[in-house]
Amino acid sequence: MANLDIFAPSISVVARGLDGKVVTIYGSNNLGKTKQSTRMKKPLYLPFERGLNAIAGVPFMAINTWSDFKKVNKQLTKNPEKAKEVYQTIIIDEVDAFAKYATRYVCSQYGVERIKDGNEGFGLWKEYETEIFEEINKLLGVGFTIIFIAHAETDKNGKVRPKGDKRVLSPVIDNSDIVVYLESNGIDEDRQVIKSSAWLAETDEFFARSRFDYIDTYIEEFTAENLEKTVIEAIERQEKAEGITAVTFEQQKEVYKSEEFTYEELMAQIKELGGKLAKQDRLEEVTEVAEKNLGKGKKITECTKNQVEVMSVILDELKDLLAE
Repeated sequence: MANLDIFAPSISVVARGLDGKVVTIYGSNNLGKTKQSTRMKKPLYLPFERGLNAIAGVPFMAINTWSDFKKVNKQLTKNPEKAKEVYQTIIIDEVDAFAKYATRYVCSQYGVERIKDGNEGFGLWKEYETEIFEEINKLLGVGFTIIFIAHAETDKNGKVRPKGDKRVLSPVIDNSDIVVYLESNGIDEDRQVIKSSAWLAETDEFFARSRFDYIDTYIEEFTAENLEKTVIEAIERQEKAEGITAVTFEQQKEVYKSEEFTYEELMAQIKELGGKLAKQDRLEEVTEVAEKNLGKGKKITECTKNQVEVMSVILDELKDLLAE
């Protein structure tokens, strides 16, 4: 569990395999983005566009509205251990359509036709951005391999990048451990399509990247197996070069996990410490802590279950008072 004492910090670790990894795969049409993604281990495909028309046998959820996605996402993240018994790879296809679904949902929420019409003409950009971030953030850290599929576009400088609204692309790309750019290899002498190649490092021509220093930056034949093999080998090289030992995703998750208390646990501890301070005739100091964190005239006992983070800070400050 993460230690919040700066003099005894937690030490970062690397998780082996693809569990908990986030991968964005992008490129032009017919390069195998969807086909190879759905060949990853124990996939669940979430289509925001019709990518399965020529692929059979893939478990998928019919996503026709943003509310459909929210309902599925809730099931995946509310009881992740149960969901992970069935699924390992969650595929979101594709990012630009994903954004359009969210746009319609936010407009519907606030009764406007366009995002920019909401909030008395100031727009609902922050609400839209928050809606996107919160749904993406729910999936991150659960332990699934998350694959985002995107189309490609050329920017004003002639560089190829993932296509999509920056408010959606930013949390997707920023959280991606690997961004894969696919390029076509054309057809062979029998006029059969040659599997595309994958780049995992940026060039002057296109954007791509990896968080793993020891990863191969080029996969000649892009397949699900070759992508997984590339990641596994990169981590094995890191272990050998840096003398580290990779851990499971669950072990890595535990390292980054903060101490968590329920509302009831926090309130019980706050009341206990408040009682001790009262016996020392220091209720005025307790009031100061409450008003600093909650506002003038507010009492700690008025905190709601939506204020557990604030309550956690209050508890920490009350502990400091008692230690003085």
